[in-house]
Amino acid sequence: MRTRHGLASLAVAVLLAGSAWGGDIPRSARLVKDAGNQFLAAKKYADAVDAYLQALQLSPRFAEAHYNLGVSFLKGYQANGLALHHFSEYLKLTPDASDRESVEALVAALRARLDPVKPERGRVIGVVAGRLLVGGGDWARVGDRLEVAAQGQAPCAVLLADYTYPDCVLTQRVWDERALEAVKPGFVAVAAAGGQPAQ
Repeated sequence: MRTRHGLASLAVAVLLAGSAWGGDIPRSARLVKDAGNQFLAAKKYADAVDAYLQALQLSPRFAEAHYNLGVSFLKGYQANGLALHHFSEYLKLTPDASDRESVEALVAALRARLDPVKPERGRVIGVVAGRLLVGGGDWARVGDRLEVAAQGQAPCAVLLADYTYPDCVLTQRVWDERALEAVKPGFVAVAAAGGQPAQ
């Protein structure tokens, strides 16, 4: 309850100070990013990831949201590939950033840490912030319905592909904890229409 009150106070303060913002980032995206900052500071990484992803849905070129999402993936989940993607996007969007050298060094370190063996397309790798992380990013589009099941079994979950990265798919958040617990790394995700992940 205290967090909601704090977020509400922040939202009111930000709305009152809205004219002070520069740039072309919508007010709504900044509000959601600011909420994500509070979650990140409180080490509530799942909520921070959700907030930053929402901010990026509102404004895909929001450099600060990309950077903070990278931090959240790295600190909360050790998801090096996802962090690398968002830090790289931050660098593309802010060529004159004052912290460019340190972020480039972080990107280089993350690249060195990545496992050279890519996960199999369509295989569940794990859970990040209540979302399934599925191998391969070129077989699904945002909004595709994905059926998730143990090999040869009936589906135990049907989710939407929410974000696609070069090497993975992140599904919508799973709110039913029992459904989330039923899905294990190694389960297979296929397009709900019956298609297999592209080979």
